[in-house]
Amino acid sequence: MFSYTLHVQSEGYARSRSTRVFLCASSPDESGRQALEWCLDSLVQDGDEVVVFRGVDPDDFAENDHDQYRDDARDLMRHIQEKCVEYDPDRKLSIIVEYIAGKVTQTIDRLIALYRPDSLIVGTRGQRSVMQAWAGAFGAPGVGSVSKYCLSHSPVPVIVVRPESKVRKTMAKRRANPKRGQHFDELVKTKTNNGSLSVPMFSTLTR
Repeated sequence: MFSYTLHVQSEGYARSRSTRVFLCASSPDESGRQALEWCLDSLVQDGDEVVVFRGVDPDDFAENDHDQYRDDARDLMRHIQEKCVEYDPDRKLSIIVEYIAGKVTQTIDRLIALYRPDSLIVGTRGQRSVMQAWAGAFGAPGVGSVSKYCLSHSPVPVIVVRPESKVRKTMAKRRANPKRGQHFDELVKTKTNNGSLSVPMFSTLTR
C-alpha cells in the first residue's frame, strides 16, 4: 500500500532530552486544518518534533495517482513550514509528513508505536475524517462517544480541537446566557487578543 514520508529540520535543530513529539492527524477539511494550525501555533515549542499524518482513503486510491499524492504531501509540507515561520520564525523544529493509504485507525496505531508521541492531536469532524473512521472502527454512534473512547483508551494523551466556527457559535450562545460567569468573558478576551479561537475540546493524561 502507498506511503510517502517527508522530513525537514530547521537549521541548527538538535534533538534533546526535553524534545517533545506531537502526532497530528490532519484531514484536508476545515476541522483537520484548524487542528494542525492550533498544534503549530499553541502547542509546539522550540526543539519539538511534529509528525503530521494525512490519510488516503483506500477506496479512492489508484496506483496511477502516486505522483499526485507525492505532490500533495510536498504542498502540505510547504504549508506547514510557512505556518511555522508565521507563528514563530525563531523556533527550531523537526517536521515529518506521513502520507499513507489504508485504514486510518491501524495507521495511527502504527505511527504511535513508531514515533512514540507525547500527544495525539485530532479534529472533530469532516468528510472521511479521522474521528469518523474511529466511529466506524469501534461501532460508536457519533463523534462525542469516539472522543470519549480515545480519551479512555489511547496509550498517549489525546487533544480534540474544535473548529473555530464551532467555538464562535458556542461563544455567541454563551454570551446570550444571562447566567454566564465572568470567567467566560475573560476567556473570550484572551482568545480574541491572541488571534485564535480554536481550542482543545478534550485532553487527558496517559493511563
